[in-house]
Amino acid sequence: MDEKKARPVVFATRLLWAVLSLIVSVLLWVYVTTSEGDVTEQTFDGVQVVFNGQESLMSKDGLAISNVSANTVSIRIRATRRELIKLSSNNLVAFVDVSKFSARSFYTQAVSVQLPLGTNSSAIDIVSTSPSSISFNIDKTSTKTVELQGRFSGTVAAGFAAQPIQFEPETVTVSGPESDIARVAYAWVEVGRQDADKTIQSVSAYDLMDENGNVVDKDGFVLSDETVSVTVPVTSTKEVPLTADLVDGGGATAENVEVTCSPATITIAGDAEILEGINKISLGTIDLTSFTATFEDSFQIVLDNNVTNVTGIKEARLTLRIVGLETKKFNVSNITTTNAPSGRTVTIVTENVEITLRGKSSILDKIEANNIHIVADLADIGSTTGVFQPPVKVYVDGYTEVGAIGDYSDKVYIKIT
Repeated sequence: MDEKKARPVVFATRLLWAVLSLIVSVLLWVYVTTSEGDVTEQTFDGVQVVFNGQESLMSKDGLAISNVSANTVSIRIRATRRELIKLSSNNLVAFVDVSKFSARSFYTQAVSVQLPLGTNSSAIDIVSTSPSSISFNIDKTSTKTVELQGRFSGTVAAGFAAQPIQFEPETVTVSGPESDIARVAYAWVEVGRQDADKTIQSVSAYDLMDENGNVVDKDGFVLSDETVSVTVPVTSTKEVPLTADLVDGGGATAENVEVTCSPATITIAGDAEILEGINKISLGTIDLTSFTATFEDSFQIVLDNNVTNVTGIKEARLTLRIVGLETKKFNVSNITTTNAPSGRTVTIVTENVEITLRGKSSILDKIEANNIHIVADLADIGSTTGVFQPPVKVYVDGYTEVGAIGDYSDKVYIKIT
């Protein structure tokens, strides 16, 4: 084709497409403007109910709103599409006016609707609200301080233990309708963490609970603190045996004693460095001269302040049994004194004391009464006169492997003039 003839054809084609595009744009604009101008209805659910004048009610008259029949409503609106697209459940407000009330009572008030800024209120018709009215109480306000309580519901890593939760502050103050405040017994925080191996610290909201452990709705309450600081100490743990400290005596040493504790061990928790130095827990100190063959008693399990008894058992039963030793009785008349006061007359009133010795039978068979002597110590007598029962000690001459059982101070009488 000749180049001069082709140019008019291309120009005509481009012009045709331009005209068609213009027509389509016009038709689309007509459709949109026409459809947005159509009047239709739409329902908006979950619109929050607010009370106008509630702040004045509380501050001026000391009253508060409680037992609200519904916190949200559904609003059905008739308007053009152009206006409806400007509305949502979040920017619509359903309100109840309480500014004129000043008495404690039960009320039912109609719900009004507030449209958001930027809408043409004359082109919008509120068809209905559901519910159309809200019932509520206006009650006297009350204030209550309640304790923070909580529970660690998670898990800790092996070798660690969670200690009781600590709160800062330890209490919160709650203000609101008197009838609702009366239901609040305490505030509750639950902490959950898995395989915790170090102290947990967080800032947490809390629930208000009634005395039966049910959650009390906080709507309408004023809280001194919306959140509290929560600490769950997580410490190392260690299982250690229970035992007793034994004082040798009466011919017996720790080697001659079988020690039994029930329970045998407890688990303790604390700082890792502190636990490293604890290899046993002593229930008490037992003098082996205080019993003949067996000893049994219950003891409180006492720990340092920086160590916690994770097992939770507070008392243990301790049993001691002497093994490999026998006892034998002797009538001893060899009684002397020491540290007698100068210039005083000392008379030994007691002539004979029955002494029990403990040791190996092969050695006890060799001992005679004249191998034993009793010494009364008069160091604490002072200047007083009369008959005394001073502290005494029993000695077995030549036989260090045996010893006397018991205290004989109440059996020896000394007269001083």
